[in-house]
Amino acid sequence: MPRPAMSYDPRTIAFVAEILFPPMQLRADLVQGVHNTLFRQPALSYQSFQVGHDGVHLTNLAQQPGQVSAATFLPDRMVVREELRGATVEDFATRVVNLATTAFQALGIGSSIAQQFCIRSLVSPKHVRDSREFVSNRMFAAAPEAWQSLGRPIQSLGLRLTFPPADGHRELHQVRVETWPHDPRSLWIEDTSTFAGALVTADLPQIAGQLYATYGFLTGPIGDFLAGYDRP
Repeated sequence: MPRPAMSYDPRTIAFVAEILFPPMQLRADLVQGVHNTLFRQPALSYQSFQVGHDGVHLTNLAQQPGQVSAATFLPDRMVVREELRGATVEDFATRVVNLATTAFQALGIGSSIAQQFCIRSLVSPKHVRDSREFVSNRMFAAAPEAWQSLGRPIQSLGLRLTFPPADGHRELHQVRVETWPHDPRSLWIEDTSTFAGALVTADLPQIAGQLYATYGFLTGPIGDFLAGYDRP
């Protein structure tokens, strides 16, 4: 995948994909067959299989606090998560496409009715050491007395942007830009994209392109937007 020109070097901390399909009676034994098939592919496999009240879960053990590697099957969707695992967008695209293709064939699902992705990254402003100052003084451009009128110090702040389908793009993007309490130097940026078109099983490889488009929007236009405030 050609990577977009980036204003920052993002540190992606989470990938989430939800592949929706028509509601069905979920059979745990068939999902276990998916688990067994993936287990023969070490790069895509999951160590554990568990049936719970909230779905059927395939998981890998966390190697550090907060780390998640899981695929959850529900009656109307498949949710794939890789968080704090050091995965690249290409790694995650390969996992989701292979998992969805294997699962749809095993479960007898004919098509996905919609696809949703969420990517969360951290970026560090180049000319401001505290992201709270970057958002409050540069992006919001509010006078100090405006913040003082709130009467209490602010621990975090941010903004939310929604981009509807337009100009040949059929997907919806919901973007959040926030300060990150764990590291005052970092901005936390998130893009949740929704693709409403149906995909038959044979076309599931198109999921990779949708994921790349989500990543490209976050690291391209959103990165450039932030860079406009990041000046000496």
